[in-house]
Parts: sequence; C-alpha cells; structure tokens
Amino acid sequence: MKYKTIEELDARIERIIKKTVQSYYTDWKNYDRPKYMGLKGSKDRKDRIAVLIARKCGTYLLTLDEIEKRESAAAIYEYYYQQEATSSNYYLINLDRLEIGRINQPDIYIKAMKAA
Repeated sequence: MKYKTIEELDARIERIIKKTVQSYYTDWKNYDRPKYMGLKGSKDRKDRIAVLIARKCGTYLLTLDEIEKRESAAAIYEYYYQQEATSSNYYLINLDRLEIGRINQPDIYIKAMKAA
C-alpha cells in the first residue's frame, strides 16, 4: 500500500507491530525501530528498501542489501519462512515510494531477488 507521507507509513508499520508482536516487543523498540529511523534518514540507495519480519515473538528489520550480501541476514530471512509455527509475516518497505506490502511467499520472493 502506498502512503502520502512518511508519517502515514510509520503509523502503518506501528499498527503491524502492535497487531502481530505478542512478546519481545523490545526487539522492535530497542533494535529495529532505531534501525528503521536510521534507514529513513539515510541517503544511501541500499538503505531505502527493507524487509520487516513481524512475528508473535519479536521482529527483524533487514535491508535487501543485507539479505543479499550478509550470510547471517539471509539465514534469518530464510529461517522464519521455513518455520510455519512462528506465524511470521513478511513486509517489503520502500522508503522512496512510501510503500509497504506483504510478501506472501517469502521463499519465492528471495529466489527471484537473488536471480535479479
């Protein structure tokens, strides 16, 4: 979904977190929200597209660049879509376009991203 302002996008992300995360909210509060704020302020193109993994037990925020170039980030991305019991929800955030959308098939999405 596309938003008119960054504040509307921020509010949508906060609603996703509030609706999904039942424990370890501190993942978002202490780590991923500050990272998100840094990404918003970055002018580096590689920081402008990120994946939010919202789970019942915490969050992860990874840029596409991190998933592509860091084995640990790729492992996190892949681990949670393989664990159906965790009820992980994946969202693609584009800060330049002020968009967020759910990634319904993260396994297919990552394969397509690696092929591009």
